[in-house]
Amino acid sequence: MMEQKKLSLYITAYLALFVPTPGRLVYGITLLLELNILLLGGILVDFLVKKFKFTEIRTYIVMTFLIFFTVIYRQIFAIAYSEVALTLGFLFYFPPVSLLLIDNILKSSETDFGLRIKKSLHNSLFFSFFGLILFLFRDIVCYGTFTFYGSKHQIFEKVLFNSDKIGLFSFFGTVPGVLCLIGVLFYLDVFFRNKMRIIKNSGEAE
Repeated sequence: MMEQKKLSLYITAYLALFVPTPGRLVYGITLLLELNILLLGGILVDFLVKKFKFTEIRTYIVMTFLIFFTVIYRQIFAIAYSEVALTLGFLFYFPPVSLLLIDNILKSSETDFGLRIKKSLHNSLFFSFFGLILFLFRDIVCYGTFTFYGSKHQIFEKVLFNSDKIGLFSFFGTVPGVLCLIGVLFYLDVFFRNKMRIIKNSGEAE
């Protein structure tokens, strides 16, 4: 099983990013893309800080970068996709303070830059994959739509079926419904991670 600490980090990340965010695919892509870019940039900055031996102010430099990039990222969306920026608002600042992100950047004991990127991306992409499934499911099932980035600062929305026909599936558009979905996805996330770890360990043993 995953370490207890890792479990709590993933649970916190799932709840912090997925519960308050509107259940549309375009919003999920926006925040998860931000999370992965912050992870890569944060690891690079942390690597350079260690290389040039600024270890005493390492945390401040990394956190400053995360906040600075988030501001720039939000401004890009405010210019290119203002509807997305207005809807997400303060949610843009959730990924940089995510304990999952900070733990992957500041708590890693891996010294090799390439291996560190590979290991961190493995965790982040798994998290992002299940997150996108959640947002896509809610977009289609709860609202009867498919959303993506459109033109003229607007969101592209394709109506797949009449929302009046959703019925009981509208439950997944509520907070309790989201929590149920997060529970299922979190279980699947942990299950597949453990399966991959077992396969990897058995391969190394041979």
